[in-house]
Amino acid sequence: MSLAVAATVVLSAGGGQAQARRTWTPKLVVQFGSFSHHSQFGAVVVEHGQAWFFGGSNVAGSGTPKIAYRKNGHWQQPPPALPSGLHSWIVAASATSPRDIWAVTFLGGSVIRWNGTAWQQATRGRWLSGTQFTGILALSAANVWLFGAAGPHHAGAGTWHWSGSAWSRVRGAAAGLAQASAASPADLWAVGSRLLAHFNGTGWHLARPAALAGFRYRHVLALSPRDVWVAGSRSGAPALGHFDGRRWTAVPVPGPAAATAMCRDGTGGLWVIANSGKVPTGVLHRSAAGRWTFARVGSSAKDEVLACAWVAGTTAAWGAGRAAPPPGGTGTAAAVYGTGPVP
Repeated sequence: MSLAVAATVVLSAGGGQAQARRTWTPKLVVQFGSFSHHSQFGAVVVEHGQAWFFGGSNVAGSGTPKIAYRKNGHWQQPPPALPSGLHSWIVAASATSPRDIWAVTFLGGSVIRWNGTAWQQATRGRWLSGTQFTGILALSAANVWLFGAAGPHHAGAGTWHWSGSAWSRVRGAAAGLAQASAASPADLWAVGSRLLAHFNGTGWHLARPAALAGFRYRHVLALSPRDVWVAGSRSGAPALGHFDGRRWTAVPVPGPAAATAMCRDGTGGLWVIANSGKVPTGVLHRSAAGRWTFARVGSSAKDEVLACAWVAGTTAAWGAGRAAPPPGGTGTAAAVYGTGPVP
């Protein structure tokens, strides 16, 4: 890979496990291309000793997809090659196993797939060129959901389903969805800006819980049929929503910024990403008991975690994001962050 700067920073957790969970430290910082380019990783997949980070270079311009790959405690340099002809940047990824990982570019309509050995272009659907994708959820080799909600500058590509042989567009309640999470293959929750939808194994149905009236959805995380979280804002204030299998309740989030992503913490709580643009930057933590704390990320407003993923069986998590560029730079560098004893 052609880099202006490539640096790996590994910091000791120190101070015991509880303290490690309260700090996110940079593990890899890469400036792709010019120091004026805005590079970032915005999606992360963790699978049995592997961690994949997806994003791109020049994300404020035409964009070029970029990845980073860590396997068995070591960065793979260079990472496995992406298929040629990709444009924009990789906006979302999902995995069914270490040998079956799917990802999609924001623009350009490219779906790519890792088979355990190489990245390959997946079959393309009949979506319109120039439309945008926002999410992907892979449940099996023959059950993949692709989401393309509309944005301020580009039309949405819509919701599509892969059956193992072809993509088909799904309309109705599935239209306008941006991202989804699965409690099981027959129990999915998905969100759009003002939409909350549930898939029961046969079809999508809109949900309109009174407790979440005025909610603007940004992310959903289904941990089980009786433990589903949504993140965003409610009536302009940052908030989470929680479903216990029977009803939804609203949960206030401290700070001024809307919650945009979440992941498990390994102890029954949640990491909640809500970047305010103020320093020091950080990630919010909500304990299983409902206590909120702030975990520092960096001293520049450009040091941000944008997505996170729990390392199963541990109290560690990986974060994908961006960081301040080298001295003299005006853009951002793509960055990988870790909390706890990341492998």
